[in-house]
Amino acid sequence: MPSAATVNLYSCSENSLRVRKFATMSPSKTTTDEIRIFTPIGQLGQGFSEEIFWDTLESGIDAMIMDGGSTDSGPGRLALGKTNVPKAGLVRDLELLTKGCHLYNVPVLIGSAGGDGENAFVDACVEIIRDCIKKNGYRPMDILSIYSEIPKDLIRQKMKDGLIIPCGGAVPELQDSDVEAATRVVAQMGLEPYLKAMEENRGFDIIVGGRAYDPAPYAAFCLYKGFEDMGLNYAMGKLMECGAQCSVPKSREALAIMRRDSFDFRCLDPKSKCTVTSVASHFLYEKTRPDVLHGPGGQLHLNDAKFEQIDNQTVRVRDAKFHAEPEGEYTVKLEGARIAGYHTIFLGALRDPILISQLDPWIAWIEGMVKSQVRGFEYEVKIHRYGVNGVMGPLELDTSVGKEVCIVGQVKAATQAQADQVASMTKFGFTHAPYAGQLATAGNFAWPLTPCEISMGPLAEFCVYHIMRKADPIGLFPIKVELFAGANTFVQEVTTHKPSLKISAPKSAKKYPLEPEPVAGTCYLGDIASVLRSKNSGPYELTLDVMFGDQETYERVKTSGVLSAESIAKMYKISNKDVLACLFWDPAMAFKATIKRPQVSGGFGESDTHGSQQHIPLLYTTLPWGRT
Repeated sequence: MPSAATVNLYSCSENSLRVRKFATMSPSKTTTDEIRIFTPIGQLGQGFSEEIFWDTLESGIDAMIMDGGSTDSGPGRLALGKTNVPKAGLVRDLELLTKGCHLYNVPVLIGSAGGDGENAFVDACVEIIRDCIKKNGYRPMDILSIYSEIPKDLIRQKMKDGLIIPCGGAVPELQDSDVEAATRVVAQMGLEPYLKAMEENRGFDIIVGGRAYDPAPYAAFCLYKGFEDMGLNYAMGKLMECGAQCSVPKSREALAIMRRDSFDFRCLDPKSKCTVTSVASHFLYEKTRPDVLHGPGGQLHLNDAKFEQIDNQTVRVRDAKFHAEPEGEYTVKLEGARIAGYHTIFLGALRDPILISQLDPWIAWIEGMVKSQVRGFEYEVKIHRYGVNGVMGPLELDTSVGKEVCIVGQVKAATQAQADQVASMTKFGFTHAPYAGQLATAGNFAWPLTPCEISMGPLAEFCVYHIMRKADPIGLFPIKVELFAGANTFVQEVTTHKPSLKISAPKSAKKYPLEPEPVAGTCYLGDIASVLRSKNSGPYELTLDVMFGDQETYERVKTSGVLSAESIAKMYKISNKDVLACLFWDPAMAFKATIKRPQVSGGFGESDTHGSQQHIPLLYTTLPWGRT
């Protein structure tokens, strides 16, 4: 990490190039009443339509801004230093962005580079950009890097001062051992480092940021351009950081048109549309509650937000409010993960109905047999039973068994060799352990891969997910400035892009009814909801969203009393205190509940890292309702 806030790495002759280029750029503050921000994809490295990309640049925009990822996919990448997408994906997207920046003089802002935003990933993205400029002979470009890794000594001092608290009721208190074990700790920067970088380097070309609050680069650019309504700035950023995910069907490319009193959110794929409900409902996504969204330096309040349909692909948003934290009370979220041993898995399936009828005691017998033979080291075994309660684990109410059961065995131990040994013995047990009434004596276990046991390497788990109070919003995040002195010899070809392959979402002319049919005079919640989903809200919480397509249906469900904190606790077999939020939210015609996660995301024994398949109990919730 650089020791200084800004670093000048180039010679005087190259600085003269910088001065000449700055003279041609517009100042940060403008008199325009409208700016246009383009997000080609909600996660850098996942690819986007080149046709839409070049058409949008040609139409005129003020910035390209996008997010690099998050901790949604579990702790592995943060603990192990692995990007959330292959390098080839980053190269492809960054080369297009750099080319667009060169040709149209449109700045690029990136947050959470590489997924977790660690320093090495910021540098890796900058190196890709440098190589692209050199290889293609682009013009000289100013590339700014913002780093987000936090020194452990600073965290320890903040702990001594009582300024580190858990991020939510499901997160345990931070211990010295957690800080020590973390491979690295990153802090979620707010808009302030981006704003400082832009104001001190007017005429910048590309900013590559470390771990950032997802809407921060958007809010910073709006403020840099003189748009000072932080409620609108952050609300726009919250929608845009996922691209056009809130379109129907979900798509990638999105455009925001920011004005003084409102902004328009527009999906750019002609096969998709945006509705008031689909846009409003995105404020529920991944969040504990939809009406108050916490971030660095304050909270976004959305109870008074208004949504207006402009056309088939555009929704206008106004009246979002931002409540800043008091002076000196700035907070940032810290994220860290550690290596907690090694793990090995094996995969296969059971089909024999005689065996499946006695599945649980049979698996317990195998585990006891392995335990009796392993000596000299500690280990853990987790057997996922997909087809029984594999996906939902302890939250599953219906444990009836179908014709087949998929088995995923996971073993954790201090070394890879130990994990391999226990996995091999356990898999052997699944293959040959006897059971009452057995007829098929050749083997019990159907496995698709050989070798069946797969060494997975280090096992990661979250250990830091906490709030640092009284934080320095700028000093924590060093900024580096580099001028990449391109040769400026690039000659644009006649055709700037090739038409993208057209891929349409599957279409259906009918509503798929849930099976089995509900009792007469009732219906399932899944039969009347327009959206019904589950998702992580950070690694320690699971959030449940239900949206409705019309006001009448929403009001009938709301007044029925069927959805409440008590009913959520019952259907998910948890205590009332583990229901962390439960409310109806009128702007999106939605119900939201957030519960404590039974398993920290991505840890040992995980069954659904993303948390996206935990909605089934809600799907089959029965309401008094005539079939429609």
